[in-house]
Amino acid sequence: MLRSLRLVAAGLGLLLPLAARAQQAQPAPTLPTTGRDRTKPYAPPQPAADTVRARTLAEAFGKGHWHGRVRNYFMATLNQGSHPDYYANGLGAGVRFETAPLHGLQLGAGGFFWTNLASNDLATPDARTQAVSRYEVGLFDVTNPTRRRLTGRAEELFLRYRWRQSTLTLGRQLLTTPLLNPQDGRLSPNYAQGLWLEFRELPATTLTAGWLTHLAVRSTTDWSSVAGSVGLYPMGVTEAGQRAAYAGQLRSRGIGVAGVTHQWGARTTVQAWNYYADNLFNASFAELTATRPAGAGQLSGGTQYHYQRTVGRGGNPDPRLAYSAPGRQAHALSARLGYQRGAWSVSGNYTRITRTGRFLFPREWGREPFYTFLPREREEGFGGLDAAALLASYSFARVPGLKVEAGYGHYYLPDVRNTRLNKYGMPSYSQLNTSLSYPFRGWARGLRGQVLYVHKGRLGDTYGEARYVVNKVNMHLLNLILNYDF
Repeated sequence: MLRSLRLVAAGLGLLLPLAARAQQAQPAPTLPTTGRDRTKPYAPPQPAADTVRARTLAEAFGKGHWHGRVRNYFMATLNQGSHPDYYANGLGAGVRFETAPLHGLQLGAGGFFWTNLASNDLATPDARTQAVSRYEVGLFDVTNPTRRRLTGRAEELFLRYRWRQSTLTLGRQLLTTPLLNPQDGRLSPNYAQGLWLEFRELPATTLTAGWLTHLAVRSTTDWSSVAGSVGLYPMGVTEAGQRAAYAGQLRSRGIGVAGVTHQWGARTTVQAWNYYADNLFNASFAELTATRPAGAGQLSGGTQYHYQRTVGRGGNPDPRLAYSAPGRQAHALSARLGYQRGAWSVSGNYTRITRTGRFLFPREWGREPFYTFLPREREEGFGGLDAAALLASYSFARVPGLKVEAGYGHYYLPDVRNTRLNKYGMPSYSQLNTSLSYPFRGWARGLRGQVLYVHKGRLGDTYGEARYVVNKVNMHLLNLILNYDF
């Protein structure tokens, strides 16, 4: 463990001197930080498709675009006192190819492989606390945590039709929406299979619609049906306090998604989305964001509303095997007020989930978009939650791309024994995140690095039980991430 931590320190020592050699430049204006990871595991957006067109099939492949990526991720958890600690280092590599448009049609394919370079035992429960790794195991395959050999999966395989500014895509693809998204962190993200339309022919408006039948869940190696993808991560307990056992017991024909995004002028954006998970639940999400000049800087604000309800029996008529209890409803509100001036940005954020029921959205499908989100913890699975977070960032003018971010929040949850509103037995907690990220330049162009440190403290009662503490509160989490895109 100590040796691995020394490697992290050495990596950070390498990052800073290289960054210091960069030329002077003014930082690009950005909105106040929302606390998200800066070093994503997937490829950056592709160039506009209309810049290269093909007249023959040979030209379509000859003018196609290749993209490769290598990602190394070191993670370590230090728990309080004699509770078990964990560490792991994962290395992955993948490649993606997309043809140039031929009469509006494009083909795309990609895959990714990864391996466990080093770790302690991530699967055997600790003899005293019965705890296992919570974070590090996600670098590999959560369905087979003892696997150490090279593994991987086919990720993208699609046919896309482009018409003017719009696209219609059939097959396996990377999707980003407020709730259904690639997630952040780990080695390779979520992918989805189905039909996906993005219509951009109306002024300042994007209409989105899709039907999805399968998912490749982050930290797994296989594609799963929509129903089969729910329960690959820990399931918590039912509202009655029994251990949830819905994995492999649900029925669903798929997920229907519809969304609209509209830009009002240069400073105001509104979006609304609906997610219909057949036989499971229906969720709606709306957001309004705006920016305004304020002195020498810029003031920004945002508000979000989320509503969801169970559909049918929640996936199974047996309450212990259902994902969502019949009749369950949940409401969530989130608000942000931020200010940016030059290289500095700061935002105050608040989220409220009412006591009407748990906010549920499968963790296998993405992470929630609430403004109080900080990497390495979620607000999914809870009702009666109040959260407040202060987030700040600074971009160094003399070192282009070098960015420091910090976030601190208090998250007040229902008592760990209130199983109706607390799915995962999580006590109220505080969380501190600090991050240093840098896109390398010169001879190391394409290399991006991030160091992320997380501390979580206990605010709620844990009744002296280790299951409410280990990997949840009174812990430190260190992440060192290196990406190379080519």
